[in-house]
Amino acid sequence: MISVIIFTILIAVLIFFYMRHTTKKRKKQSSQLNSVRDFHASYDRVKTRRELRDRHSGYQTYVTKYNSTEDYRERGE
Repeated sequence: MISVIIFTILIAVLIFFYMRHTTKKRKKQSSQLNSVRDFHASYDRVKTRRELRDRHSGYQTYVTKYNSTEDYRERGE
């Protein structure tokens, strides 16, 4: 009977240390994550590519309102 209790306590202690180890590991990994920085870097890369493409072709993009009367604007040369 005592051996079963000791075995159960040993298993509980091993599980405790395993959970503590994985929690520390997960906390360390999550501290290195920076979703906002990654999003901004990705957005800047797309924006830079678009600007380079437009500058190379000479095309200028125009922003109009969603319900604007102007649907299309001719490119001025």
